[in-house]
Amino acid sequence: MGYWNNKLGKYKALLTNDELALNLPPTILATEANVEGMLEKYHTVYLKPSNGTGGYGIFKLSRTDSRYRLENGTRHRSFATFKGAYVAFQQAKSKKTYLVQKGIPLLHYQGLPFDLRIMVQRNRKRKWEVTGIVGRLAMPNKVVTNYHSGGKPMPVGKLLSPFIPKNEQVSYVESLKALGVRISNHMSGIFPNFRSYGVDIGIDKEMKPWIIEVNTRPDKYIFNALSDKRMYRKIIRYERFTN
Repeated sequence: MGYWNNKLGKYKALLTNDELALNLPPTILATEANVEGMLEKYHTVYLKPSNGTGGYGIFKLSRTDSRYRLENGTRHRSFATFKGAYVAFQQAKSKKTYLVQKGIPLLHYQGLPFDLRIMVQRNRKRKWEVTGIVGRLAMPNKVVTNYHSGGKPMPVGKLLSPFIPKNEQVSYVESLKALGVRISNHMSGIFPNFRSYGVDIGIDKEMKPWIIEVNTRPDKYIFNALSDKRMYRKIIRYERFTN
């Protein structure tokens, strides 16, 4: 079976690995019935264009008591009915194909949600290796953490410090890197032509990592935004091995 190189195709490709499937938030096509069912079950969902990049066009829909809240960019609106919220989403999304994904209650740093980007590249021996890992802190009132949508690149240790003692951080980050390598090994069996992967990981309150997305053309410049340039230099160096 072939898989399209879009969000839904990559999600379905990851699902074929039983181990990785445990870290995947439920994701399906955003029909009205699917969105309503997911919202009923999880209370917060994300609506994402299947072919989008950079965090553009992503909506957050949440249900609180008797209201429905639809957020996009820095704009948010409240509705008395699901139908009202869904119609507003339909009007705003244009004709693109959208997915609905369970909302992961991300960890927050100083009141703002964050996730992590893991860069995985082939090394000199053609093996997958993590060359960088960076945190992305959302801008106030924004529903996405993406760098191009104003997300702030931050050292992972700083973001994790309120949740994990320093002496346990190394082994936790190593486990995230191992997850990144497992994902890349699996994905390269299905999409053999990609030379690097940018794995977006969200962490919930139980410190469980969730695979939010796997990017097949990851942006390396987020690493250049860190004051410590070592990871960025390594990523640039490793690009030579992928040609």
